[in-house]
Amino acid sequence: MIIQKFSEIACLFSSLGQLRYLSLLKNATIMVGNSSSGLIEAPSFELPVVNIGDRQKGRIRAANVIDVPTCDKNIIDKAMGKAVTKEFKDSIQGLKNPYGEGHTSEKIVEILRTVSLSDMSKKQFCELSKRSR
Repeated sequence: MIIQKFSEIACLFSSLGQLRYLSLLKNATIMVGNSSSGLIEAPSFELPVVNIGDRQKGRIRAANVIDVPTCDKNIIDKAMGKAVTKEFKDSIQGLKNPYGEGHTSEKIVEILRTVSLSDMSKKQFCELSKRSR
């Protein structure tokens, strides 16, 4: 069983910090759980993710995510088996992260440089009559 194989080498940490965490994603074989990190960071590392449950329902996800609707050992085991196959790993090579490539700050700064703040209108307030409250 895939679950048994991976549970023998699984490690738990209370916190890794950003650099260690991203290094772990880069070197991991698979991510299993219901963390938003599987949807947001994992695609940048072409890391297969088995997403369990509906906690991430409605969120955009890349092709690296295999959704398992319920916490059923057999279904999770099957999804994990699929995630580690050569075919699945090959299918997510060159994957584009739908959440971007990590350069959001630079893009925001560049856009703000082109916007004239003096042209922006000031906030306008209006009095509500007692009747409309």
